[in-house]
Amino acid sequence: MQIGDDAEAGGQRIALDGEWAFYWNRLLEPQDLKLNEIQPSYRTVPSSWDTHGYGTYRLQLRVPASDVGQGKALFIRSVGSAYRLWIDGAEMEGLGKVGTALGEERPQAHINMVFFQPRDRTVEIVMQVSNYSFREGGINRDIMYGDTAALIPFVLKELLIDICVIGGFLMIGVYHLILFAMRRRDQATLWVGLLALAVSLRTLFINGYVSTQLLGIESWELLVKLEYMSEIGGLVACIFLMKRLYPQEAGRWMVRISLTVALALALFVALTPARVYTETMLLQTVVKAAVLLYFLFYVGVRAYLRKREGALIHLIALGIIVAASINDMLYYLRLADTPELLGYSVVPFIMAQAIIVSYRYTQLSARNNMLLAEMNRLNADLEHKVALRTRSLREANDTRTKMLLNIAHDLGTPLVGIQTYLQLMLRGKAGANREALTRQLLDHTGYMKRLVDDLFELSKLESGGQAFQFEPVVMGPWLDAAYRKLESDLRHGGMTLRRGMWSTAAENGEEAVAAIDSGRIAQALQNYIDNAVKFSRGVGDTIELEAYVRPDPAHSRGMLVIAVRDYGTGIAEEELSHVFRRFYTQRENNEGGSGLGLAIVKEIVERHGGSVGVDSKKGAGSTFSIALPLLSAAEAERSLQLPESKP
Repeated sequence: MQIGDDAEAGGQRIALDGEWAFYWNRLLEPQDLKLNEIQPSYRTVPSSWDTHGYGTYRLQLRVPASDVGQGKALFIRSVGSAYRLWIDGAEMEGLGKVGTALGEERPQAHINMVFFQPRDRTVEIVMQVSNYSFREGGINRDIMYGDTAALIPFVLKELLIDICVIGGFLMIGVYHLILFAMRRRDQATLWVGLLALAVSLRTLFINGYVSTQLLGIESWELLVKLEYMSEIGGLVACIFLMKRLYPQEAGRWMVRISLTVALALALFVALTPARVYTETMLLQTVVKAAVLLYFLFYVGVRAYLRKREGALIHLIALGIIVAASINDMLYYLRLADTPELLGYSVVPFIMAQAIIVSYRYTQLSARNNMLLAEMNRLNADLEHKVALRTRSLREANDTRTKMLLNIAHDLGTPLVGIQTYLQLMLRGKAGANREALTRQLLDHTGYMKRLVDDLFELSKLESGGQAFQFEPVVMGPWLDAAYRKLESDLRHGGMTLRRGMWSTAAENGEEAVAAIDSGRIAQALQNYIDNAVKFSRGVGDTIELEAYVRPDPAHSRGMLVIAVRDYGTGIAEEELSHVFRRFYTQRENNEGGSGLGLAIVKEIVERHGGSVGVDSKKGAGSTFSIALPLLSAAEAERSLQLPESKP
């Protein structure tokens, strides 16, 4: 082989590819070859032999005259699986121990650079090679000749690329493991971290030179085993990562099958020597590729079609891996003169997974911040509600205390009277007033009974213990019947009931329909009438009953207003807000009242979804009203039969 005189000085870097003399099953030294008694065959370099054996390579290299006496170097990438090297008869540093049998050989594999000075224009290179350990034997990668100034930067560049991959993925892995330690619920960060560490370790173990320098590992057997195991570990991490990222797309049974396959591969590598499991590298690659294609392609495409987060980035990274796999397959079949790319194609894939996980982590962090802000707002609202509730409970407790005082007072007064009258009767001092005393006793006990009945009624209404029987009622006929009954009762009591404003038609002209408990509304109306009679005696003898429909924005058919107007003493303006409170008896002429009648009306009407009201002026009488929501047209039509109920 001849190197032209036009080779660039100082930048010379030439691959010694071509035909080398080859002596199969012979380990020859330079002095053996000088006899020229052995006829060689010729073998293309780089190439490999598939069987175990040994042989000797020889190359006569014709260099330019300018190279003589100058510092030159040979850069040897890969020779399987051990070799000795001579240049111009001087033995240089080889790798491993060459042998003629398995027990004699000690394999070793990593890059090697030897330095020498050509003594004349013909440089003789002799290399003994044996292979009883590798899948491929011989000089299977190119050997480069050139200036040290050109080869050293070239080699350092290749080493730096591997070191950057090792260091970069080591940092990515450690970073994600720290994230997982801080947030254990997000297991995707764990698997991305372990996958990155697996790639970092595989790159480290493949580069035997870096492994030797950093870890001090000289054993080729151990390095190859660690390389294969780190690759299987990366496969397992990838399976768990895809299962975590896309749980609905990754089939549970396929995950179990894939993990079983990975475990079987790991046991095979761990329990057999390198010369056994490296022979099945192609089969192992096919199995791993099938598993990865399922998770990276099938699961990835399904995730993309279902618009999962990060699925598009995942598919782009997958395309890079597929292209690199095709390239490496062509390389192993000697159909393409390209470098191996599969190991490096994992770089964008892991970066993509890291981006996906980081994006999800960022989104989760943003959602957490939103939830935290929402929680702070809810806490503030809760504190406000607690304060309001506390004040409400305090007011309720104060009201209950006042109620008990009122009950004690209202029951105590007649009890004192009863006790006094009974003592008079016991001492025989009733005399001719016995009948009057008996009547007084009956009045007091009657008052107490009414008070107890009203209290019981009000407590049932407030607690919801009193069931209401709601039914749709046409209010016009119902009010007519109620008016006739009340008018008759008042007439016998010396009072007059007359109609005031009276219109029970809804806005569409049809009769107003309301869902009411007829008995309860009649009770509320009776309480209003009794209240009007009480405060009208001695002032006026006429009471008016009104009924009309008023519009209401919350109800399409409006509200039916039933009002009772009297011309009695009236109510002072400052008392209007208190009249519906329990035990309110401060009104003038309210002696003997329990103060519960209007409170009962309020509870009944509110259970109907309505409201109560009062309008009064001192000395000009009062108007107490009930407003009931009317049923909509559709609700009224759904009522098959609307009874004309009587109060």
